[in-house]
Amino acid sequence: MASLGIWWKATQPHSFVASAVGVFLGAAIAYDRAGVFDLPAFLATLAGVILLQAATNMSNDTVDYLNGVDDLPPHLVSPFTGGARVLPEQELPVAAHRRVWIALYAVGALIGLALALTRPNGALLILLGLVGGAFAVFYTLPPFALQYHGLGDIAVGVVFGPIVTLGSYAVQAGTLSAEALLASIPLGILVAAFLFVNEMPEHETDPRGGKRTIPARLGLRRSYRLYVAMVAAALALLIGFIAVGGMPWIALLGLISVPPLLKSIRVLRVYYREYPRHMPANAGTIQAVLFLGIGLSVAYVLLPHL
Repeated sequence: MASLGIWWKATQPHSFVASAVGVFLGAAIAYDRAGVFDLPAFLATLAGVILLQAATNMSNDTVDYLNGVDDLPPHLVSPFTGGARVLPEQELPVAAHRRVWIALYAVGALIGLALALTRPNGALLILLGLVGGAFAVFYTLPPFALQYHGLGDIAVGVVFGPIVTLGSYAVQAGTLSAEALLASIPLGILVAAFLFVNEMPEHETDPRGGKRTIPARLGLRRSYRLYVAMVAAALALLIGFIAVGGMPWIALLGLISVPPLLKSIRVLRVYYREYPRHMPANAGTIQAVLFLGIGLSVAYVLLPHL
């Protein structure tokens, strides 16, 4: 029987930052703008979102393994590529692995349903949950298999930006917020950039299993340029939203994400064709997601006290 450590590895916990920061951000904006914070509801939201991400990570690994996508040469195997590696390394049987991610989807959905039944305006939570859940389930599963058709980056950006942030806000405040939507967009773009830079090393191996990601379609040189454009767009939108009054001036704290992003761009500019030498760009991008989420969340928590 596999150890709990192997099962934990199978969920790819290093990626949970991408989903957690949106939950914190939505709750922080609700605390500032609506003056509410329900800790049990917040923790349930965080747990539900992380469970759904774990299920998505694992279902993605199952599909990739069965399609031969994770059959990578040794130099491409890293914490950012090839999934959790528990299936190709035969640390877990496929059938048991599948049963667990189905159970994780079910538990995550039940938490969402419980929140919808107990929080104000539960119909809104059901709508957001259905949209986010559909993106999660069909990220790699048929009939849509979004990532296999080059739509995975868009799906990730939408879910971990607007859907998660608005959902977290709605759990607390019982309504939606234009400001929460604006704050979620730069975050969603950076999360998409993290997935995108992780796809780059596999631009040649993914298509062998039928996985036509954007890097596989564009090639590495144009993918590097697109990565830079995504980073620039995220930062420009953050500054622009603040400049037009859509977000408060203190949201400039989100710019603590700039140093790791600049480092990532410098690394990719030189090593975009070489892996694992461009691995610091992968690490820098997820670090920037964390810093942006922390900066914006702290800004909104501080704002009522200024």
